[in-house]
Amino acid sequence: MSHQYRWRTDFDKFVLTYNFERRRGWRKSDSDEDWNFYWANVHNVKQLFHPDSGTRLGDHQVVNHFPNHFELTRKDTLVKNIKRYRREMERESSADPSKVKVPEIIPMTYVLPIDYSLFVEEFRRFSNQTWIMKPTAKAQGVGIFLINKLSQVKKWANRWSSLSAKDWSVLQLHDVFGARTALCNFSAR
Repeated sequence: MSHQYRWRTDFDKFVLTYNFERRRGWRKSDSDEDWNFYWANVHNVKQLFHPDSGTRLGDHQVVNHFPNHFELTRKDTLVKNIKRYRREMERESSADPSKVKVPEIIPMTYVLPIDYSLFVEEFRRFSNQTWIMKPTAKAQGVGIFLINKLSQVKKWANRWSSLSAKDWSVLQLHDVFGARTALCNFSAR
């Protein structure tokens, strides 16, 4: 028995439409309601999930974004949410010792400029280490560089008063060959 899947998109990108069209059992839907997969831009997903829209996804419907996706896709908010999850799990495990402690899965991370003084303290403790600085809202390696001297960060500090939150940076201890890397090889995006 073959399944019929209906897809829709609000992008006119060849690579996207070509991949949908070549799949056996997939057909394009022009309907606002009769679809299984909707490849939508962020603005349309926000409208779709807005409480006033009255739209609710069926069990058979999937979209490529979700509300508040930036909580996981921005480096600063991803770190914030992982740290909050870790605290909640540790709080629960302290009440019940049989629960396993949550392993540390991210390197030491600071959001600049708000964590600058904390970062300076930690940098002095690990002064012979390399740190990696990444813009919070850019992708594909844009704006990433390595830090091994505090003066390299200080030159950015002069601009922080004029920066909006989208222009902040994340600084992480760059633990290339350490145990944490061997376990999970994770850094904030």
